[in-house]
Amino acid sequence: MNTRPDPENQSPVYETPWWDFYYDTTVKDDGSCGNYAWIRTHGGRGAIMVIPVTPSGRLLLIRVHRYPAQKFMWEFPAGLVDPGENPEAASLRELKEETGVDAISATYLGAQTPISGLVGDKFHSILAEIPEVKLDDLVLQSEEGIVEAKLVSRTEIASMIVNQEIEDGVTLYSLARYWAYLEAEGN
Repeated sequence: MNTRPDPENQSPVYETPWWDFYYDTTVKDDGSCGNYAWIRTHGGRGAIMVIPVTPSGRLLLIRVHRYPAQKFMWEFPAGLVDPGENPEAASLRELKEETGVDAISATYLGAQTPISGLVGDKFHSILAEIPEVKLDDLVLQSEEGIVEAKLVSRTEIASMIVNQEIEDGVTLYSLARYWAYLEAEGN
């Protein structure tokens, strides 16, 4: 049965600087009332994930501890869109903050809703062309739980997915956007 939001009863029950938590009164298709729990980014600006790629085609991954999963995960740099930022600017900022790398260019690949039954925001995928970097040159943002980085080829990243070394859903759908972009460009 479908549930429609009742804008009069849509308000957060708990806010943090990053996420707002909602428990809304809803109206179902049959007219009965119910409740629905969901989240969105604070301010509703969404989030980004940046896919850093060198001219030689290597992708830069970071390994970060994720508290909810209670483990380290291989991901691309990501973060929330700050007030006054567009997704491209947020991606350049997050890449610099998390790895110390300045991008050469940023290309918007698209947006998606990662868990449509829970999250009420768009998450934007951005392709960032970065210079050829050495791992020793990176400045990883340890206070965010980032402990390692690696540069991988498309074949290596596909192997990491098959072997479940990459489990993060946002990373997986951002890779899908990136590979669709490459296909459309004839690469």
